[in-house]
Amino acid sequence: MRAIAAKLSSKSLKIEDAYELLSIASRSVGNDFFAAMAQALAEQLNVRWVLVSKVCRENSMKASAVMMWDGELQDPFDYDLVGSPCENIFTQGACAYPDRLQEHFPADDLLSKMGAHAYVGVPVCSSTGKVLGLLAVLNDTRIANIDTALDAIELFAGRTGAELERIASTTDNERLGRIVEESLSEAFIFSAATFRFELANRGARDNLGYSMEELRLLTPWDVKPEYPEEIFREFVAPLVGGKVTQLHFDTVHLRKDGTTYDVSVQLQYFPKPDHVFFASITDTTAQNQAAEREQILLREVNHRSKNLLALVQVIARQTAARHPEDYVEALESRIGALAANQDILVHNHWTEIPLDELIRSQLAHFDGLFGERIFFNGPRLFVKSTPAQAIGMAVHELATNAAKYGALSNQTGEISISWSLSEGPVPKQTVSFEWKETGGPPVKRAVSKGFGTAILERQMIGLLGAKVEVVLRRRGLHYRAIAPADRVIESKQG
Repeated sequence: MRAIAAKLSSKSLKIEDAYELLSIASRSVGNDFFAAMAQALAEQLNVRWVLVSKVCRENSMKASAVMMWDGELQDPFDYDLVGSPCENIFTQGACAYPDRLQEHFPADDLLSKMGAHAYVGVPVCSSTGKVLGLLAVLNDTRIANIDTALDAIELFAGRTGAELERIASTTDNERLGRIVEESLSEAFIFSAATFRFELANRGARDNLGYSMEELRLLTPWDVKPEYPEEIFREFVAPLVGGKVTQLHFDTVHLRKDGTTYDVSVQLQYFPKPDHVFFASITDTTAQNQAAEREQILLREVNHRSKNLLALVQVIARQTAARHPEDYVEALESRIGALAANQDILVHNHWTEIPLDELIRSQLAHFDGLFGERIFFNGPRLFVKSTPAQAIGMAVHELATNAAKYGALSNQTGEISISWSLSEGPVPKQTVSFEWKETGGPPVKRAVSKGFGTAILERQMIGLLGAKVEVVLRRRGLHYRAIAPADRVIESKQG
């Protein structure tokens, strides 16, 4: 170190002084380094202030005082860079003002408040030569030997640059670490030697239900039941061998409580010295459920569209038979009613619809038969969203079947639709819905199978917990569904 001090010393800075300053720089890091450096410079140069600054990331017009010495370390602060001697260092390089400092920078309010009269500063650079900040000394009286001050400051400039670089890297890494830790996505780091988890963020721990201590005893195949150890090792071999840079796959994760959830995995490998895998994982349960719901909806739309077209055909035939003289007008009226029915369903979003209105909306295209061939009987009940959809679809299916093959396919058939709420304690109350057809043609076939059966039976059972009865009598269909009231209607009726 003495040899280095000899090279760095000058006529104005003695070898002993340079050696003493360098020894200070080698003994500490971080704030301890800044404090030791500032105290040494203040004593060596007989100055009051020592300043380490950098340009603010958020605002290039401001500087941030990383360290300010005034007999002791001061709290960091930001200050205006424009019109200050610090601006000259960032733009021009080292500069020195041995006295009358405020005359050179009359717009610098900070200098005026401090009472600073002298300033000597040098740029501080990164390992690549980029200017990171500055190191300066200031005094409230004249600085007599500017060359000595510059030499002394230059001794610390390299080490100060390394400290600023380290602080910036640490700050960025800490920020990145906080973001990854708090991310809702799962993030894992596991050893490529033992395959045991080394780190897992909060999202991973919360989703799986394990603590970090528990996860350190586990491996990927402990949480990925679709990938036993042998298969998983074979699967990641191309990644370790450098044949691919990343792997992307979909699988399921097994929670501590035994439940599973869908995930999408992005896997990377970091070779030695790290020799670890990094897995970024997204819970795709909601996404997959949405896709499944979309497929169900598409099938439902397709099915209902076919039924709708069938109803249009029936309406057209019946209108032609009964109203040949004003066929166009009558047909337009009935098709308009059918369209209005669809508007009602969309407008109400199938949520909390009065049961009588729900049923009538599904039969709006037969409104001319209300009270003549279609009869309603039941109290005013308000249906929950899911049951509303199930009941509405069931009525739609029954009406379509009646128009094609049942009581509405001739000129004499009738339909009686009734619903009721049983008496008794709320937990034991039931809602009953009945559809009775009479006077129709002889029954030759059952209600449509496939999707229609799913709506009338399986959906009513699954969504409402209903008991369903379908009876094919000689002159008409009899359909009944009885479900727990708390599954179907709102608790408050009015």
